[in-house]
Amino acid sequence: MESFGGAVQLMFFIYAVAAVISLATAWIIKFIFFVIQMQKGRAVAPQSAKSGSTATPANAKKAT
Repeated sequence: MESFGGAVQLMFFIYAVAAVISLATAWIIKFIFFVIQMQKGRAVAPQSAKSGSTATPANAKKAT
């Protein structure tokens, strides 16, 4: 009976290790996508400022 108990313990240990690896991988992928979104946000902001969009405060005073 000891071999069956040892096999069950090994099964639970392997399941726990697989769950930890899976969660860690998911968090790493989530972090990578977060960093990509942050870089996209930084890349868009300077382009809109260079293009002279009409939303700038300097253009708002032209109407008066």
